[in-house]
Amino acid sequence: MRLTMILAFTMLAAAAGQTADFSGTWETTYGTLFLQQDNSDVTGYYDMGGYCSVEGTVNSSGRLVFIYVEPNAAGEGWFELTDDAMAFTGEWRPDGGGEWFGWEGFRAGAGMAPSNWLVVLEAEWQESMTEGEYSFGEMLDAWFARVPGVSVRHRFVHDAQDVASFCLECSALPGNLYLVIASHGSSSGVSLPGGTLTPEQLIQALVPCTNIAMLHFSCCEVMAGATPSRVLASRQSWPEGFVVSGYSNSVDWAASGILEIFYFNQILEMGLPPSEAAQSVMDEIGFAGDQPTEWMDAAGFEWLEPGATPSVSGRPPVSGRTRQGR
Repeated sequence: MRLTMILAFTMLAAAAGQTADFSGTWETTYGTLFLQQDNSDVTGYYDMGGYCSVEGTVNSSGRLVFIYVEPNAAGEGWFELTDDAMAFTGEWRPDGGGEWFGWEGFRAGAGMAPSNWLVVLEAEWQESMTEGEYSFGEMLDAWFARVPGVSVRHRFVHDAQDVASFCLECSALPGNLYLVIASHGSSSGVSLPGGTLTPEQLIQALVPCTNIAMLHFSCCEVMAGATPSRVLASRQSWPEGFVVSGYSNSVDWAASGILEIFYFNQILEMGLPPSEAAQSVMDEIGFAGDQPTEWMDAAGFEWLEPGATPSVSGRPPVSGRTRQGR
């Protein structure tokens, strides 16, 4: 009896000493919220007309007390987890005090079936009213509509803030995230209407995406620059089979379409890990690497795995036929 009481007291004391864990992605009153917790310290962000930060501490009673900073406002608030830690209730108020307002949330993905998510963040290709509209993402959406267990999401992006906002939403998707960024590009990075997407901006946007299984640049020449290697170096661990892929050359429209449908199909329908799917592209498609064929210039397709060097030499584009590339 005495031993039982001692064990019970010890367990209660240990439970009381445990810190509530707010880490994760939450769907809230004010949109998607991403939180990271280190012991009792919590940091995070959400999108409310721009990047908004959260910083606070979990106190001894399990309440997260924080301050928030938005582009045009700031204030304080608190959250408390429900007993199952799947939701929180809380309040906020602006600097200077005054009335408190409710802020509630639940863990992202609750009630959604796990899936493979192909998310295409695409810049609009047309540059004037003389051009018709066309979209690579819409083509992929139609192609994979036939494959069970695959959900395609296609969104147009104009600047780094758009990329960050959609990546934050992507982090809430239950299952594996296969992220495609489709735009014009160069060795300097991805070209968007609002300017070049820098490696730092992309790395920051990807922070909440712990579910990411592949990052593909459907852009010319990005793999010839520093962006892919810097993305890989931004984390100590990635999922098994994870790759960053794309092109070191100025790739032809038809070539990229053929390559990427085959590549994504190997992953999403055939079930290959991205690293094996990337190798299959090189094995099966003659112009994929750094050698041209009779009818197609070399695409310069290559991929990086954590701790590995590029799979293709990244030689300059092959001269000859002139095509409009990405």
